[in-house]
Amino acid sequence: MFWNLDCHFGCQQCSGPRNGECSTCLSGYFHLSNSTGEYCFLVCPYEYKPDHSSYQCVTKVSDIPEAVLKIVVAASPVTSISFLIANAISGSFPLHMMMCRIATESLANMQYLNINHSKIASDIYPAMASSYIPNWIASFNDLDPEQLIFPFGIFQTNQISSLFLDNFGGILTETMLRLGAFLLIASATSSMGIEKLRHSMMGRLHVTMFSFFASSLFGKFQSLLLYSVLQILKPDLFLDNYSNISYFTGCLALLLTIVLFVICFFRMLSIFNNKHNHKKNSSRTISIESSSSMRKKMRWFKKKYEFLFVDFKKSQKKHFFFAFWITAFNAIYILLIISLQNIPVLQCILVVILVLSFIIFPAITNPFENQITAFLHFFNFSCILLAAILNSALAIIQIRNPDFSGVEMQGKAVISIIAMNTGTNTIISLSQMIIVISQKLKNSGKDAEMRKEKYSNKRVFHSTSGKTHKDLSPKREREKRYLRNLRSIEKNEQRNNKKISAADISANDPFNLNFLEIGFPIPQNDPAKRTIWLE
Repeated sequence: MFWNLDCHFGCQQCSGPRNGECSTCLSGYFHLSNSTGEYCFLVCPYEYKPDHSSYQCVTKVSDIPEAVLKIVVAASPVTSISFLIANAISGSFPLHMMMCRIATESLANMQYLNINHSKIASDIYPAMASSYIPNWIASFNDLDPEQLIFPFGIFQTNQISSLFLDNFGGILTETMLRLGAFLLIASATSSMGIEKLRHSMMGRLHVTMFSFFASSLFGKFQSLLLYSVLQILKPDLFLDNYSNISYFTGCLALLLTIVLFVICFFRMLSIFNNKHNHKKNSSRTISIESSSSMRKKMRWFKKKYEFLFVDFKKSQKKHFFFAFWITAFNAIYILLIISLQNIPVLQCILVVILVLSFIIFPAITNPFENQITAFLHFFNFSCILLAAILNSALAIIQIRNPDFSGVEMQGKAVISIIAMNTGTNTIISLSQMIIVISQKLKNSGKDAEMRKEKYSNKRVFHSTSGKTHKDLSPKREREKRYLRNLRSIEKNEQRNNKKISAADISANDPFNLNFLEIGFPIPQNDPAKRTIWLE
């Protein structure tokens, strides 16, 4: 091995002058060893993270098994798909999937609290935030990583890129697939009338895909806002086509998401006003056609946007619009993380206060319509609160003792909370899916039995004349004979201008009922009408 040769820039010791022949690195550089050689980087390449304890570029900083990380990555899509299947079968679209996604997002984005995280937490946090679709878009990035790092707080420490597509490419692919599926169904149903759409399978599929797309976007709003803001705050990255597209995509994605939120808000506002001003509106002079059209349109809006309000009470706006209170939580949460990087203790404490307020506020107002929604909200926010308290305690301790040795213990406590939260949400989603499927199968069996019983009393036979008749049960035959007798009495009354008493009808009644005849004033020029009431 040669040590006296001029080494590549960043290498302290090397076996040759070329890049890839570095044995050790200069101070501040990270060593990367793989099958192609040994390198020294100031900023680790894409898909690697810096380990500040060993100054190496690694794929994971802890010794946690790779299988565990794959389970963490798979938990979120399993939960989402289970809720989607349950919602599609039941025909109802509650907010459960969005609540679970928000909990996952809130816990995962704690990686950006500007504290010295444990190694195990540094691996679990990104795994929770990652997409099950690999970020293939980032493979088109040929820029020098040193130019792309967001130079602020923990984003700089963990070497987080400022480019939106580098951070959000996988999730963006998921979102575009959901949007594409919805647009495909929307185009297929665009020519259908609202009333037909409401009662058809295609209409149901339209609502399912829109709810899945919109609730996923609501659930991922934290990450979208975070990476869009990082991109917008670094406007000097117009370096090539990739960086230009990344900047445009980040701004456009944030803008379109806000537009979707505004549309959903005003749709819900119209539904709320229509519901609570029904009596007032009904007193107005409106044509039958416009009134009918308005009712059909409002019924369709209720079905399409019910995933935002079906789980909440409808009596007050603070209950009805609770989904938008949760969206406000997402925005405030991310803005606190970005803006308070230089004051980590205050950053962590304000996050605790924010989460606690979203536990106390619904506990006082009780906006939830059912128990499972209330449980999911309080359980998920309680998990977020416990993790935030542990991180706040770590921030305070590290201010007083930077060499605190209990970081890994604190990390294991945080990961235990994450495991409990992820496991519980997954179990609830799978249980709900199984329950809905079993109920659907049970109801299908009952419907089949009812149809069988309905037609079991009807037997078709042929008479000697060759005509086909239905052999009705005795009860049905009596009903049919009674109706014929009643029509015969009415005809005789009209022909002879003779009033038929209640006793005449009772005499032909196969059910042995008593009748009472009640007379009403007859308007002039109107035909005489009498009503026979059951006594």
